[in-house]
Amino acid sequence: MYIRTFNRVLTSGIIGILVAVVTVITVQWRNPWSCPSKQLTLKLEKTASFTPVQPKSPPYYNRKPFTELTGNEKQEIVRKSLNRSDALVRDIKMRCRLQGVRARPFQFDEFSLGKPRLLVYKKSINLIYSSNPKTGSSSFKMFFYKLDGIEDPQGVQYPSGHYNFINKETNLTSETFYKSIRVGTLRNPLIRFVSGFRDKVLRKGQFRDTINPQKKNLTEFEMFEAFIRIMYQNAITQSNSPFLGNKHFVPQWHNMRVCSFPYSLLIQYENGNLDTDAMQLITNTTHIEYNPSRKEGGKDSKSSDDITYDWLARLDRDLLNVLQYEIYGLDFDILGYARWGEKDFPFIKTFTYKNREQLEEGF
Repeated sequence: MYIRTFNRVLTSGIIGILVAVVTVITVQWRNPWSCPSKQLTLKLEKTASFTPVQPKSPPYYNRKPFTELTGNEKQEIVRKSLNRSDALVRDIKMRCRLQGVRARPFQFDEFSLGKPRLLVYKKSINLIYSSNPKTGSSSFKMFFYKLDGIEDPQGVQYPSGHYNFINKETNLTSETFYKSIRVGTLRNPLIRFVSGFRDKVLRKGQFRDTINPQKKNLTEFEMFEAFIRIMYQNAITQSNSPFLGNKHFVPQWHNMRVCSFPYSLLIQYENGNLDTDAMQLITNTTHIEYNPSRKEGGKDSKSSDDITYDWLARLDRDLLNVLQYEIYGLDFDILGYARWGEKDFPFIKTFTYKNREQLEEGF
Protein backbone atom coordinates (compact mmCIF):
# COMPACT_ATOMS: atom_id res chain seq x y z
CA MET A 1 0.00 0.00 0.00
CA TYR A 2 2.78 2.39 0.91
CA ILE A 3 4.53 1.62 -2.36
CA ARG A 4 1.38 2.40 -4.39
CA THR A 5 0.89 5.64 -2.46
CA PHE A 6 4.54 6.60 -3.02
CA ASN A 7 4.24 5.91 -6.75
CA ARG A 8 1.11 8.08 -7.01
CA VAL A 9 2.84 10.92 -5.16
CA LEU A 10 5.97 10.54 -7.30
CA THR A 11 3.93 10.53 -10.51
CA SER A 12 1.98 13.63 -9.43
CA GLY A 13 5.20 15.39 -8.52
CA ILE A 14 6.79 14.66 -11.89
CA ILE A 15 3.69 15.88 -13.75
CA GLY A 16 3.67 19.04 -11.64
CA ILE A 17 7.32 19.74 -12.42
CA LEU A 18 6.75 19.21 -16.15
CA VAL A 19 3.78 21.58 -16.12
CA ALA A 20 5.85 24.18 -14.29
CA VAL A 21 8.72 23.84 -16.75
CA VAL A 22 6.38 24.16 -19.74
CA THR A 23 4.74 27.19 -18.13
CA VAL A 24 8.08 28.92 -17.56
CA ILE A 25 9.20 28.22 -21.11
CA THR A 26 5.89 29.51 -22.49
CA VAL A 27 6.14 32.70 -20.49
CA GLN A 28 9.77 33.33 -21.28
CA TRP A 29 9.39 32.76 -25.03
CA ARG A 30 5.90 34.14 -25.61
CA ASN A 31 5.73 35.55 -29.12
CA PRO A 32 5.34 39.35 -28.91
CA TRP A 33 3.37 39.28 -32.15
CA SER A 34 0.77 36.79 -30.94
CA CYS A 35 -2.65 38.29 -31.67
CA PRO A 36 -4.55 37.95 -28.38
CA SER A 37 -8.19 38.16 -29.43
CA LYS A 38 -8.18 36.23 -32.73
CA GLN A 39 -11.71 37.58 -33.21
CA LEU A 40 -11.09 40.10 -35.95
CA THR A 41 -11.02 39.10 -39.60
CA LEU A 42 -9.03 41.46 -41.78
CA LYS A 43 -10.97 42.41 -44.90
CA LEU A 44 -8.67 43.29 -47.75
CA GLU A 45 -11.32 45.29 -49.58
CA LYS A 46 -12.24 48.87 -48.63
CA THR A 47 -14.72 49.33 -45.79
CA ALA A 48 -16.43 52.34 -44.28
CA SER A 49 -14.04 54.68 -42.53
CA PHE A 50 -14.23 55.34 -38.80
CA THR A 51 -13.70 59.01 -38.03
CA PRO A 52 -13.85 59.92 -34.33
CA VAL A 53 -13.46 63.44 -33.02
CA GLN A 54 -9.87 64.44 -33.68
CA PRO A 55 -8.02 64.71 -30.37
CA LYS A 56 -5.83 67.66 -29.63
CA SER A 57 -2.11 67.24 -29.32
CA PRO A 58 -0.98 67.48 -25.69
CA PRO A 59 0.88 70.74 -25.07
CA TYR A 60 4.19 70.76 -23.28
CA TYR A 61 3.82 72.52 -19.97
CA ASN A 62 5.68 75.76 -19.31
CA ARG A 63 7.73 76.11 -16.19
CA LYS A 64 10.28 78.58 -14.94
CA PRO A 65 13.91 77.99 -15.98
CA PHE A 66 15.78 75.60 -13.71
CA THR A 67 17.83 78.51 -12.36
CA GLU A 68 14.68 80.24 -11.11
CA LEU A 69 13.17 77.24 -9.35
CA THR A 70 13.32 77.10 -5.55
CA GLY A 71 14.56 74.04 -3.73
CA ASN A 72 11.01 73.08 -2.77
CA GLU A 73 9.81 73.43 -6.36
CA LYS A 74 12.59 71.16 -7.59
CA GLN A 75 11.77 68.55 -4.94
CA GLU A 76 8.11 68.69 -5.94
CA ILE A 77 8.92 68.06 -9.61
CA VAL A 78 10.95 64.99 -8.67
CA ARG A 79 8.38 63.74 -6.17
CA LYS A 80 5.47 63.95 -8.61
CA SER A 81 7.41 62.30 -11.42
CA LEU A 82 8.61 59.40 -9.26
CA ASN A 83 5.11 58.93 -7.85
CA ARG A 84 3.67 58.77 -11.38
CA SER A 85 6.35 56.30 -12.40
CA ASP A 86 5.88 54.09 -9.32
CA ALA A 87 2.13 53.94 -9.91
CA LEU A 88 2.67 53.15 -13.60
CA VAL A 89 5.18 50.36 -12.87
CA ARG A 90 2.75 48.77 -10.39
CA ASP A 91 -0.12 49.02 -12.87
CA ILE A 92 1.97 47.46 -15.63
CA LYS A 93 3.02 44.52 -13.44
CA MET A 94 -0.65 43.93 -12.60
CA ARG A 95 -1.68 44.11 -16.25
CA CYS A 96 1.09 41.66 -17.17
CA ARG A 97 -0.41 39.15 -14.75
CA LEU A 98 -3.93 39.78 -16.07
CA GLN A 99 -2.68 39.12 -19.62
CA GLY A 100 -0.95 35.92 -18.57
CA VAL A 101 2.57 37.29 -19.06
CA ARG A 102 4.09 35.99 -15.83
CA ALA A 103 7.71 36.77 -16.54
CA ARG A 104 10.26 35.70 -13.96
CA PRO A 105 11.55 38.49 -11.69
CA PHE A 106 14.72 40.18 -12.92
CA GLN A 107 17.91 38.88 -11.32
CA PHE A 108 21.21 40.67 -11.81
CA ASP A 109 23.16 37.38 -11.70
CA GLU A 110 21.17 36.23 -14.76
CA PHE A 111 21.35 39.59 -16.48
CA SER A 112 20.96 38.47 -20.07
CA LEU A 113 17.72 36.59 -19.42
CA GLY A 114 15.49 39.47 -18.41
CA LYS A 115 17.15 42.60 -19.76
CA PRO A 116 15.50 44.87 -22.34
CA ARG A 117 16.60 44.89 -25.97
CA LEU A 118 19.27 47.55 -25.51
CA LEU A 119 20.55 49.20 -22.34
CA VAL A 120 22.93 52.16 -22.34
CA TYR A 121 24.99 52.89 -19.24
CA LYS A 122 26.20 56.44 -18.62
CA LYS A 123 28.68 56.02 -15.80
CA SER A 124 29.22 59.77 -15.31
CA ILE A 125 25.66 60.20 -14.01
CA ASN A 126 25.00 56.59 -12.96
CA LEU A 127 22.07 56.27 -15.35
CA ILE A 128 20.95 53.20 -17.25
CA TYR A 129 18.75 53.99 -20.25
CA SER A 130 16.53 51.40 -21.93
CA SER A 131 16.51 52.42 -25.58
CA ASN A 132 13.03 52.08 -27.09
CA PRO A 133 12.96 53.32 -30.72
CA LYS A 134 10.47 56.03 -31.70
CA THR A 135 9.82 57.10 -28.12
CA GLY A 136 12.31 59.96 -27.88
CA SER A 137 15.47 57.86 -28.09
CA SER A 138 17.02 60.45 -30.42
CA SER A 139 16.54 63.06 -27.70
CA PHE A 140 18.41 60.84 -25.26
CA LYS A 141 21.17 60.39 -27.82
CA MET A 142 21.53 64.17 -28.16
CA PHE A 143 21.48 64.49 -24.39
CA PHE A 144 24.32 61.97 -24.07
CA TYR A 145 26.30 63.79 -26.77
CA LYS A 146 26.03 67.02 -24.81
CA LEU A 147 27.05 65.24 -21.61
CA ASP A 148 30.27 64.35 -23.42
CA GLY A 149 30.91 67.99 -24.31
CA ILE A 150 29.76 68.00 -27.92
CA GLU A 151 27.97 71.32 -28.27
CA ASP A 152 26.59 70.78 -31.78
CA PRO A 153 25.77 67.07 -32.15
CA GLN A 154 24.13 67.43 -35.57
CA GLY A 155 25.88 65.16 -38.05
CA VAL A 156 28.24 63.67 -35.45
CA GLN A 157 28.54 59.90 -35.73
CA TYR A 158 30.03 58.18 -32.71
CA PRO A 159 31.90 54.90 -33.19
CA SER A 160 30.09 51.74 -32.17
CA GLY A 161 30.29 51.04 -28.47
CA HIS A 162 30.71 54.66 -27.36
CA TYR A 163 27.61 54.44 -25.23
CA ASN A 164 29.04 51.54 -23.23
CA PHE A 165 26.24 49.17 -24.19
CA ILE A 166 25.59 46.78 -21.33
CA ASN A 167 26.72 43.25 -22.04
CA LYS A 168 28.62 40.54 -20.23
CA GLU A 169 31.91 42.41 -20.65
CA THR A 170 30.62 45.61 -19.00
CA ASN A 171 32.18 46.37 -15.64
CA LEU A 172 28.86 46.83 -13.83
CA THR A 173 28.31 45.40 -10.36
CA SER A 174 25.02 44.48 -8.77
CA GLU A 175 25.45 47.27 -6.21
CA THR A 176 26.04 49.87 -8.94
CA PHE A 177 23.08 48.59 -10.92
CA TYR A 178 20.57 48.89 -8.10
CA LYS A 179 21.88 52.31 -7.05
CA SER A 180 21.52 53.66 -10.58
CA ILE A 181 18.48 55.43 -11.99
CA ARG A 182 17.03 53.00 -14.53
CA VAL A 183 15.08 54.96 -17.14
CA GLY A 184 12.74 53.84 -19.89
CA THR A 185 10.42 55.70 -22.26
CA LEU A 186 6.96 54.71 -23.50
CA ARG A 187 4.73 56.08 -26.27
CA ASN A 188 1.20 55.46 -27.47
CA PRO A 189 1.53 52.40 -29.77
CA LEU A 190 -0.47 53.92 -32.64
CA ILE A 191 1.54 57.13 -32.77
CA ARG A 192 4.79 55.21 -32.39
CA PHE A 193 3.77 52.96 -35.30
CA VAL A 194 3.02 55.90 -37.61
CA SER A 195 6.31 57.51 -36.61
CA GLY A 196 8.21 54.29 -37.36
CA PHE A 197 6.52 53.89 -40.76
CA ARG A 198 7.23 57.46 -41.84
CA ASP A 199 10.84 57.22 -40.68
CA LYS A 200 11.83 53.79 -41.96
CA VAL A 201 9.65 53.41 -45.05
CA LEU A 202 9.05 56.93 -46.35
CA ARG A 203 12.22 58.70 -45.26
CA LYS A 204 14.77 55.85 -45.48
CA GLY A 205 13.09 53.74 -48.17
CA GLN A 206 13.12 50.41 -46.31
CA PHE A 207 10.61 47.64 -47.21
CA ARG A 208 9.25 49.53 -50.23
CA ASP A 209 9.69 46.56 -52.59
CA THR A 210 7.80 44.30 -50.19
CA ILE A 211 4.99 46.80 -49.70
CA ASN A 212 4.67 47.70 -53.38
CA PRO A 213 6.24 44.90 -55.45
CA GLN A 214 4.42 45.92 -58.64
CA LYS A 215 5.76 49.49 -58.38
CA LYS A 216 2.30 51.03 -58.50
CA ASN A 217 1.96 54.76 -58.12
CA LEU A 218 0.75 54.64 -54.51
CA THR A 219 0.31 57.64 -52.26
CA GLU A 220 2.06 57.65 -48.89
CA PHE A 221 -1.23 56.88 -47.16
CA GLU A 222 -1.97 53.95 -49.50
CA MET A 223 1.48 52.54 -48.71
CA PHE A 224 0.65 52.93 -45.02
CA GLU A 225 -2.53 50.85 -45.48
CA ALA A 226 -0.66 48.19 -47.46
CA PHE A 227 2.03 48.05 -44.76
CA ILE A 228 -0.57 47.29 -42.07
CA ARG A 229 -2.12 44.50 -44.15
CA ILE A 230 1.23 42.83 -44.77
CA MET A 231 2.28 43.13 -41.13
CA TYR A 232 -0.97 41.55 -39.97
CA GLN A 233 -0.76 38.68 -42.44
CA ASN A 234 2.83 37.98 -41.40
CA ALA A 235 1.90 38.11 -37.73
CA ILE A 236 -0.94 35.60 -37.96
CA THR A 237 1.10 33.23 -40.13
CA GLN A 238 4.24 33.78 -38.01
CA SER A 239 6.22 34.14 -41.21
CA ASN A 240 9.85 35.25 -41.20
CA SER A 241 9.15 38.89 -42.00
CA PRO A 242 11.69 41.72 -41.84
CA PHE A 243 8.92 43.90 -40.37
CA LEU A 244 8.37 41.69 -37.34
CA GLY A 245 12.03 41.64 -36.39
CA ASN A 246 12.58 45.36 -36.84
CA LYS A 247 13.13 47.06 -33.47
CA HIS A 248 11.04 50.06 -34.55
CA PHE A 249 7.90 47.94 -34.87
CA VAL A 250 8.32 45.24 -32.20
CA PRO A 251 5.78 45.88 -29.40
CA GLN A 252 7.19 47.98 -26.57
CA TRP A 253 6.23 45.64 -23.75
CA HIS A 254 8.55 43.04 -25.30
CA ASN A 255 11.32 45.45 -26.36
CA MET A 256 11.54 46.88 -22.85
CA ARG A 257 10.70 43.78 -20.76
CA VAL A 258 8.31 45.91 -18.72
CA CYS A 259 6.87 42.86 -16.98
CA SER A 260 10.16 42.02 -15.26
CA PHE A 261 12.82 44.74 -15.50
CA PRO A 262 13.13 46.97 -12.36
CA TYR A 263 12.60 50.46 -13.81
CA SER A 264 12.99 53.33 -11.37
CA LEU A 265 11.65 55.99 -13.78
CA LEU A 266 9.30 55.26 -16.68
CA ILE A 267 8.93 58.36 -18.85
CA GLN A 268 5.73 58.83 -20.84
CA TYR A 269 6.54 60.50 -24.15
CA GLU A 270 3.20 62.30 -24.05
CA ASN A 271 4.15 64.03 -20.81
CA GLY A 272 6.86 66.00 -22.59
CA ASN A 273 9.31 67.54 -20.16
CA LEU A 274 7.28 66.67 -17.06
CA ASP A 275 9.37 63.53 -16.49
CA THR A 276 12.64 64.48 -18.18
CA ASP A 277 12.88 67.53 -15.89
CA ALA A 278 12.81 65.15 -12.93
CA MET A 279 15.49 62.98 -14.54
CA GLN A 280 17.77 66.00 -14.96
CA LEU A 281 17.22 67.13 -11.38
CA ILE A 282 18.00 63.65 -10.05
CA THR A 283 21.20 63.39 -12.12
CA ASN A 284 22.32 67.02 -11.59
CA THR A 285 22.35 67.74 -15.32
CA THR A 286 20.08 70.80 -15.40
CA HIS A 287 22.90 72.79 -17.00
CA ILE A 288 22.36 70.76 -20.19
CA GLU A 289 19.43 71.53 -22.48
CA TYR A 290 17.23 68.50 -23.02
CA ASN A 291 14.76 68.53 -25.92
CA PRO A 292 11.77 66.25 -25.20
CA SER A 293 11.02 65.76 -28.91
CA ARG A 294 13.04 65.71 -32.14
CA LYS A 295 13.41 69.47 -32.34
CA GLU A 296 17.17 69.73 -32.39
CA GLY A 297 18.64 72.58 -34.36
CA GLY A 298 15.22 73.90 -35.37
CA LYS A 299 14.19 70.69 -37.16
CA ASP A 300 10.65 69.53 -36.45
CA SER A 301 9.81 65.92 -35.74
CA LYS A 302 9.38 63.74 -38.82
CA SER A 303 6.13 62.26 -37.50
CA SER A 304 4.17 65.44 -36.90
CA ASP A 305 0.86 65.35 -35.04
CA ASP A 306 -1.23 66.73 -37.88
CA ILE A 307 -0.22 63.97 -40.32
CA THR A 308 -0.48 61.25 -37.68
CA TYR A 309 -4.01 62.19 -36.63
CA ASP A 310 -5.11 62.70 -40.23
CA TRP A 311 -3.95 59.22 -41.22
CA LEU A 312 -5.55 57.55 -38.21
CA ALA A 313 -8.84 59.33 -38.87
CA ARG A 314 -8.83 58.25 -42.54
CA LEU A 315 -7.83 54.65 -41.85
CA ASP A 316 -10.43 51.95 -42.54
CA ARG A 317 -12.01 50.78 -39.32
CA ASP A 318 -10.94 47.17 -39.90
CA LEU A 319 -7.31 48.22 -40.32
CA LEU A 320 -7.50 50.53 -37.32
CA ASN A 321 -8.86 47.72 -35.16
CA VAL A 322 -6.21 45.34 -36.47
CA LEU A 323 -3.56 47.77 -35.22
CA GLN A 324 -5.23 48.42 -31.88
CA TYR A 325 -6.53 44.97 -30.94
CA GLU A 326 -4.37 42.56 -32.88
CA ILE A 327 -0.89 43.73 -33.81
CA TYR A 328 -0.45 46.00 -30.78
CA GLY A 329 -3.21 44.57 -28.62
CA LEU A 330 -0.85 43.51 -25.84
CA ASP A 331 0.96 46.85 -25.96
CA PHE A 332 -2.31 48.67 -25.26
CA ASP A 333 -3.48 46.15 -22.67
CA ILE A 334 -0.20 45.98 -20.75
CA LEU A 335 0.96 49.61 -20.95
CA GLY A 336 -2.55 50.96 -20.40
CA TYR A 337 -2.65 53.48 -23.23
CA ALA A 338 -6.02 54.76 -24.48
CA ARG A 339 -6.98 53.56 -27.94
CA TRP A 340 -8.02 55.82 -30.81
CA GLY A 341 -11.55 57.09 -30.19
CA GLU A 342 -11.26 56.88 -26.38
CA LYS A 343 -11.43 60.16 -24.51
CA ASP A 344 -7.94 59.93 -22.99
CA PHE A 345 -6.11 59.30 -26.29
CA PRO A 346 -3.11 59.50 -26.63
CA PHE A 347 -2.37 59.25 -22.89
CA ILE A 348 -2.20 56.29 -20.55
CA LYS A 349 -5.74 56.00 -19.22
CA THR A 350 -4.94 56.84 -15.62
CA PHE A 351 -3.31 60.11 -16.70
CA THR A 352 -6.00 62.30 -18.25
CA TYR A 353 -5.99 65.99 -19.07
CA LYS A 354 -7.51 66.63 -15.64
CA ASN A 355 -4.70 64.67 -14.00
CA ARG A 356 -2.16 66.66 -16.01
CA GLU A 357 -3.59 69.94 -14.75
CA GLN A 358 -3.23 68.67 -11.20
CA LEU A 359 0.31 67.44 -11.86
CA GLU A 360 1.35 70.75 -13.38
CA GLU A 361 -0.23 72.89 -10.68
CA GLY A 362 2.26 75.41 -9.38
CA PHE A 363 4.79 75.05 -12.20
